[in-house]
Amino acid sequence: MKVLVINGSPKGANSNTLRLTDALLDGIRQNSDAEIEMLTVKDMDIKPCLGCMSCWGHTVGKCVIDDVMTEVYQKVMAADLVVESFPLFFFGMPGPMKTFTDRMMPLMETYKGEVRTIGDDAFHEPRFDMSGKKLVVISTCGYGRTEEIYDSLIKEYNFICGAGKYTALLCPQGEMFAIQPLKHQIEAYLKRYTEIGVLLGQGKAVPEDMIKKASEPLLPQRAFETLVNNYWNSCE
Repeated sequence: MKVLVINGSPKGANSNTLRLTDALLDGIRQNSDAEIEMLTVKDMDIKPCLGCMSCWGHTVGKCVIDDVMTEVYQKVMAADLVVESFPLFFFGMPGPMKTFTDRMMPLMETYKGEVRTIGDDAFHEPRFDMSGKKLVVISTCGYGRTEEIYDSLIKEYNFICGAGKYTALLCPQGEMFAIQPLKHQIEAYLKRYTEIGVLLGQGKAVPEDMIKKASEPLLPQRAFETLVNNYWNSCE
């Protein structure tokens, strides 16, 4: 099993989201001889998409920009499981991760003006055979809940992949994972991600109840509010 991890956090190895991703990878390793590779987007020289649309016309399926993404396309196509890991900052993915995502356009079929129903299906079909591949999106945010906060991001993934074609593990209160006194609560929370990783390593589907549990807040809302207010008050 080949696993490709895209660490899209501007914090790199210090990402709170990556703690959840690492826990998931621990689970994958328990029951499989997984070959895991991690790419850290902030350390990659990725040029922004030019919007030339050559990858849909003159150089079909191939970007005209000659940079590290040429190799990334090959890694994505070779992977059985792709895990995208990043925080939500301002109701969307961080800038470097958005640049990475925009550059994935060569892998999508050309848009030829057809009228499409705007629903939860993918707007473009993949250009290449993606059957058997799985995508997991892991994201934390600093808000107290994920409801509504992630709506725009989920809509973007639905347009690209189609609802039900990927697994989204969306975790609120992400900054709490850096608070040492919460060690026991954090360890119990990370265990949920390890359990999901075990299933992925076995090639099994992840039940909805496990996805929901992995996206619950770490702390009760009142306790979260107190900690956040104490932090910001200390900054003044």
